[in-house]
Amino acid sequence: MSGILSFLTGQLTSVEQDNAEGVHNALQDVLGLNQTGGIAGLLTQLTGGGLGQHVQSWIGNGDNLPITAEQVQQVLSNDQVQAMVQRTGLPVDALLPLVAKVLPHAVDQATLGRSMPA
Repeated sequence: MSGILSFLTGQLTSVEQDNAEGVHNALQDVLGLNQTGGIAGLLTQLTGGGLGQHVQSWIGNGDNLPITAEQVQQVLSNDQVQAMVQRTGLPVDALLPLVAKVLPHAVDQATLGRSMPA
């Protein structure tokens, strides 16, 4: 998933670039993207939260459907959001838009097999 940070650096403004690495690391740690089976649990959580079509676009070929900060806040638990706030030092209103930008690409990179992980 280290390639995602390089991609995002080109996509984000300079203020966002300063925080992109912290958000990327928080996603990996808090949401379990760097743990065995962690991505499957997250995808189940997102799908159950009404983002199934988005998830399918992220793990499939083609363009990734974007999500909003509001959608992120609706599907992630308060504990997950607060853990990312603590991990990054960013306030919620700054963190959630960055997560909304980073998450589709992080899932895309974590699912290079182009199928829902078991």
